[in-house]
Amino acid sequence: MLISVLMPAYNTEKYLAEAINSILDQTHQNWELLICDDASTDKTYHIANSFEDSRITVFKNEVNLKKPKTTNWLFKQSKGQIITIHDADDLSSCDRFEKIIDKFKKDKSIYACGHEIQRISEKGKHLNLYRRKSVQFEEIQELMAHDNTDGDPSLFIKREVIENLGEIYRPYFQNNMDYDLALRIIENYKTTNITEVLSYYRNVPDSISKEVKSYKKLITQDITKFLASERKEIGLDALQRQDWSLIKAKEEEFSKPYVKDKTLHLRKMASFFMYVKMNRTAIDYMLIAIRKEPFKFENWRTIQYCLRKSIFKI
Repeated sequence: MLISVLMPAYNTEKYLAEAINSILDQTHQNWELLICDDASTDKTYHIANSFEDSRITVFKNEVNLKKPKTTNWLFKQSKGQIITIHDADDLSSCDRFEKIIDKFKKDKSIYACGHEIQRISEKGKHLNLYRRKSVQFEEIQELMAHDNTDGDPSLFIKREVIENLGEIYRPYFQNNMDYDLALRIIENYKTTNITEVLSYYRNVPDSISKEVKSYKKLITQDITKFLASERKEIGLDALQRQDWSLIKAKEEEFSKPYVKDKTLHLRKMASFFMYVKMNRTAIDYMLIAIRKEPFKFENWRTIQYCLRKSIFKI
């Protein structure tokens, strides 16, 4: 089975070579790597082109199209029976592809397969933070109805699934796009996971999933769940129907707590950053919150928590 690895890359000169090398080191060698530099302003394109391997193809966007459109375009250039999206700052274990292919060969009923993930620091230090996974399809469906447990870069998807969906990512989503993708998959296709860590998710402060200085990115998880509930009830969701008035109304509904409390999203993100051991970033977010609302008690309480945990390593 040929695996097509789709790698959109934007300003990833610090990590790209390491990400590519983790693919070159795979024990399963039947793969193609399609990299698209999304109009980076650093040396991303030069680094991608420095690898001399016929299985690697490098493209470059003249303007920044963002991850959803770039990934969808890369899929159209791919040839593999199995598709995966590999972030340009993450790493794969050397046996990742081999174990995934083995899973697909042994169980013909599955259409997508993920695995467990371990976080690493920006400099590559392994952290005691894991994303554990269920192997039971019914449990995956139940968990995903409430939270994003499986929508992440660990997914390997059969080509026919994406062709039937029409696209990998829907351009409406600028984050939580993996959650939307996974929910659309599990509605019609059986999925599973390998309960081993096979990739490493790097804590990069300005990555898509973490750069949230506006509450509008936080409400997309609520939008994602709402759209899934619509598909379950009436077959098509508001995006598929292009019902933009309903989408706008739901955005306004989910925004109400953040409009009422103008620094709520900053406190939520600071708590998340503390959990993933990005303490410096958490403190930076709380400094922004305090500058916006210096007399809000919750902001001072949260930054005190961040500082105490950072200084005393509680």
